[in-house]
Amino acid sequence: MRRAGAARDAGSPGRTRCEKPMRSACLDMPCCLAWAIPSLCLVLLPGCVPRDAQSERLVIISPHREEIRQEVAEGFRAWLRQRPGWENSDVKIEWRDIGGGSSQMLRYLDTLYRISPDGVGIDLLFGGGTDPYLTLKDNGRLEQWKMPPELREKIPQNISGVDLYDPDEYWHGVMLSSLVIFLNREARELLDLKTWKPERWKDLGDPRVQGHVTAGDPRMSGSVRLLYDLILQTYGWDEGFSQLMRLGANARGFARFSDSVTKDVVFGRAVAGGSLDSYAFSAMTREQARPWHLPQLEAVFPRGETLLNPDSIGILKGAPHRELAELFVEYNLSEEGGQRLWMLKPRTLPGSPRQYSICRLSVMPRLYDATLYPEGVRSVPINPFDEAQVGRLVKFSNRLADSRRFVMSDLFGAWIVDTHDELSAAWQAVLRSRPRGKQDDPLEARLFAPPCTESEALARNPWLRPGRPVERAQQLTAWLEEARTRYRSIRAEAESR
Repeated sequence: MRRAGAARDAGSPGRTRCEKPMRSACLDMPCCLAWAIPSLCLVLLPGCVPRDAQSERLVIISPHREEIRQEVAEGFRAWLRQRPGWENSDVKIEWRDIGGGSSQMLRYLDTLYRISPDGVGIDLLFGGGTDPYLTLKDNGRLEQWKMPPELREKIPQNISGVDLYDPDEYWHGVMLSSLVIFLNREARELLDLKTWKPERWKDLGDPRVQGHVTAGDPRMSGSVRLLYDLILQTYGWDEGFSQLMRLGANARGFARFSDSVTKDVVFGRAVAGGSLDSYAFSAMTREQARPWHLPQLEAVFPRGETLLNPDSIGILKGAPHRELAELFVEYNLSEEGGQRLWMLKPRTLPGSPRQYSICRLSVMPRLYDATLYPEGVRSVPINPFDEAQVGRLVKFSNRLADSRRFVMSDLFGAWIVDTHDELSAAWQAVLRSRPRGKQDDPLEARLFAPPCTESEALARNPWLRPGRPVERAQQLTAWLEEARTRYRSIRAEAESR
């Protein structure tokens, strides 16, 4: 199918291919008719309308921050104008921001599609990890788009078992996200915690940092949920959920959005927390821009416990500007487009950002080739495809994470977030009453015992899916009562011993 805006005749600037020379015909017809026929051709025939005077529009829902939106919009317009038929296009992007993370976006789209099943007037979902795309695909709310062969050759299907794009190509990862322990060394020293050097996720549950770490709510953020499922898959369900409870007991509070965790560390409100690598790298880049300030922020990749996950894009069902939406996806996946935009420092090479360092990891291994892209032009310090730099990657199962994402979020919410005051008070009471030097404390073991087995959790997952509010409310009420009963009982025992 020919795109609108056919290629122009090489020898006739300004004339599209469908415009036939009219000189001989015009000699035998009225002048007005001579002018009418080319105009009629432009109106009636597809592929004949030049983009010169047209303003194209895309509607995108995205959680990406303003700097990314601005750089992507400017980069896409410049890239598009290099394509035949789009040389003078003027694309306007309408960004829909509903003020939340991937979970809020998914609920927003679900509401719109229930009202208008065939289309909601939005072209693309851009960002939010992979969770929302799995749900949208299951519900038939994504359109398929297949990469051209030249892109398929440059982007691997998966990395360490994690799909970089949907095998059926309903969504594509355009950048990689990792999870790091984000550390403020200055805050650590002020709290006299110099000997505490986190190297693994379980170090966030160390009693020495009780009240000094920060955490997020998995019910509000897909990246937070990804972190917690990473811990479950790294340590196994029983030990993993125990580590999550320890993290919760140590937390000063729970942020609604994943970037708020990073801000807690940057401003010294917390010593450390689990963060997206891009948030950490961006904060470190801003810190390095202040030459009078010694760098105090550090991103720690837990050795053998590191995950890479794609941050994705997908065309929504009924996209009103389908052709332009496909081009936008192609731009974000292309080396000269989005892949350079994520990785390079501003104004270094064609396709690099104009003003802001995005600090995101490319899904294209050749972007890490130092002979093509020297270290001086890149804004990220690591190569995620090099095991020597990030350590052994976790063999993460998206399928397992997807099978329990509702129960994991609600179980964490009920047992850790909504009962945080009781959990934290019980943990402090245990620490105060524990004999010095004693390692095996039965009260501590009881406090952090997982509330259910993995099989029990998976059995409850269907009750917690959207559309079953009564069953979900009953289960949440039961968990809240069980958690409060346990925490109050253990606190009382600790205070009496």
